[in-house]
Amino acid sequence: MRIRRAVRSVSTFVSGLAGAAVKAVVTSIVLGVVVVSVMHYIGVPVPSANDLLGGLSRLARGLS
Repeated sequence: MRIRRAVRSVSTFVSGLAGAAVKAVVTSIVLGVVVVSVMHYIGVPVPSANDLLGGLSRLARGLS
């Protein structure tokens, strides 16, 4: 019985943690889209997605 209770509490914790992670990712994506859209509307030059991913991969290679 104690093992089941421990597994249930760990499962609840992990599902809550996964839910929070999903919310954080979705919020980041939505906020990024809104910021880029506003910057594009104002007239600030915004790099393309390809340029951003290229810079991200160069940064990842540099940090590894």
